[in-house]
Amino acid sequence: MKTYTKIPAVLGALFGGLMSVWTSAQDLGPNLALSGGADGSSKASGTSYGNAVDGNLQTYWQPRSSSSERISAKKFGGSFNTVIIREIGNAVQGWRLLNHDTGAELASGNGIGSAMQVYLGNVSMNKIDLMIDSATSAPRIAEFEIYNASGGSSSSSGSSSSGGSSSSSSSGGSSSSSSSSSSSGGSSSSSSGGISNACYTLATDPNVNWRDSSELDTDQKIVKCLSDTLGRALGYGENALGGYDPGGSSKLTVITKNDPQGRSVEQQILDAISGDTHNWIVFDKFDFAQETEIAMYRTHCGDASVQAAIDGTQAQCIDYRQWCAAKGYGSGQSCLDEFFNERLNDKNLPIRNPVIGSNKTIDGRLSKAYFRFSGFAIGKDSSGQPTQTAENVILTHLDFRGAGHTEDHGLDPDMIRSTGASHDIWIHKNTFDTTGDSAFDVKVGAYDITMSFNRLVNVKRATLHGSSDSRTINEQITTTMHHNAFVTTDDHYSTLGNTLRRVPLIRRGTSHMFNNLFMNYRKDVLSVRVGASVLWEDNAFLINRDHQEKSDPHAALDERAAQLARDVGGGNFRSEGSRVWFSDAQCNLDSAYVREITDASGSVGNLSQNYTQRSRDAIQAHWLPAGQDLVDYISATAGKGRRAPFNSPLAHDINYVVGLGEIPCQ
Repeated sequence: MKTYTKIPAVLGALFGGLMSVWTSAQDLGPNLALSGGADGSSKASGTSYGNAVDGNLQTYWQPRSSSSERISAKKFGGSFNTVIIREIGNAVQGWRLLNHDTGAELASGNGIGSAMQVYLGNVSMNKIDLMIDSATSAPRIAEFEIYNASGGSSSSSGSSSSGGSSSSSSSGGSSSSSSSSSSSGGSSSSSSGGISNACYTLATDPNVNWRDSSELDTDQKIVKCLSDTLGRALGYGENALGGYDPGGSSKLTVITKNDPQGRSVEQQILDAISGDTHNWIVFDKFDFAQETEIAMYRTHCGDASVQAAIDGTQAQCIDYRQWCAAKGYGSGQSCLDEFFNERLNDKNLPIRNPVIGSNKTIDGRLSKAYFRFSGFAIGKDSSGQPTQTAENVILTHLDFRGAGHTEDHGLDPDMIRSTGASHDIWIHKNTFDTTGDSAFDVKVGAYDITMSFNRLVNVKRATLHGSSDSRTINEQITTTMHHNAFVTTDDHYSTLGNTLRRVPLIRRGTSHMFNNLFMNYRKDVLSVRVGASVLWEDNAFLINRDHQEKSDPHAALDERAAQLARDVGGGNFRSEGSRVWFSDAQCNLDSAYVREITDASGSVGNLSQNYTQRSRDAIQAHWLPAGQDLVDYISATAGKGRRAPFNSPLAHDINYVVGLGEIPCQ
């Protein structure tokens, strides 16, 4: 059977069975339009022709009117046979594809939708036009893709339109065919496993707010859309569905800046994460279109002890910049240090990480909200025993920014702490920058947790797994960490190189780490203690050669390779395919300077056998050996605001993403 690794994954998700006849016969190959340019008849304010050939499904070209408009792809190499048009929404009614060089009509039809594919036969031209003859409103064309597919076309697949029927013929007139379409009105058949146009728009368009879809008109429909487009976790956390209840009781909570009840943003979040009912929490797209700081400590600013600690008012507590200005601490790091790391560095204050209950998702997609200083706890503990256990929690697309690391801070400002035997947790595609303590700790027997596609920048203590040698409950800790980017920036290497560790420091539990990227980690990345087990597979470690410490680069790299995973004698550790390279600052590895990490201790089996077949199949399908492609893919996808990863049906194929060109890793 043919494999389809070069077909953008969004096609299969959007059209399921409709596309299977086509894809079984074809291998699309690279999108030629990415190497060319575009022009057109007009463009609405804020859009450009180039948005239709940039490989980004969230940008688009929009004309000024709804009829007699044109978008053209050009200078892409000439010869091709297949076109895919991706529309945001379902506005287009009548369209034509023309050979711009000769004016010949190549294909025409009614309706485009989220992924219309047209086979033209073997043609050659310098420029191809998409003519919008009619539309219900000014349409939005996300991508105009050009392929020279191999394998030939199926007799039943002239094009595939989600808005109606279409026909196509090659420029030579030798073939013609018609195609069935997915259901009209923007939704695809449930039997196809597809994402409807309405759902695609809701999940990707910043101008369509969460409750503005006429088709997705209930909380259950909206939350299902958000769950479907996010995708599923792999590994130990694979059962986490968060706030989505397949049984129908999902609730959507939209955090706003103008709450009808007069609650602050922080109080709205605190209320939403409490209890165990299914709740999917998002941020109003318009209210949070600009960067907005959220700080959960503010819910305690009315407390007299907190005001006494800062020697300030409740208003100054809520707006620490106002406090810093009044006290003469400026507005930069000196302000953060004095307010958070001096005045609030007191374990007797009532400020603690708010606790998330069961069946919750906090989803930061399409918002520019960020959390300052501290984050959340999932579950609670006391003296090493669970006092509140949460299950089924997802934290995704969130931005956490610390106030600077302070060792043993009295308020223990972790960003995410899973504890109290909590389980079925997915921590996915978040960004953590200069956190005060950990990015995602695991304590007191929390288990079945996946951390994927997160980006950690200058985080000293990334993820402690078990905080005491004596706590036997930590034997049940199980975590999967994959496709995360752990980055020490060059400007912090001299001060943080020796101290960025704990990925993880693990006691008694089990962790499977594969396909992660580490940049500028100098030594002792992990520590395996009290019989814990860690399996490393195909992780990539890069060190900017500017930080070479010996005159001989080979000797320098030998030293680094020997020290990255040396602290594993207290448990079980195995490394397969994980390597360290010298690179440049942009993470271009130097193949002349590479070492395999061969440290070992005890015995570790194939941990993926603990996963379901669904997870194992998905992991295998997307596995990359440690090397440049893995580095580039993680750099492009890990963290909030970067490309959708393969978990999501809205993602492009790995080869496609890597082929777009590198995104700097730091």
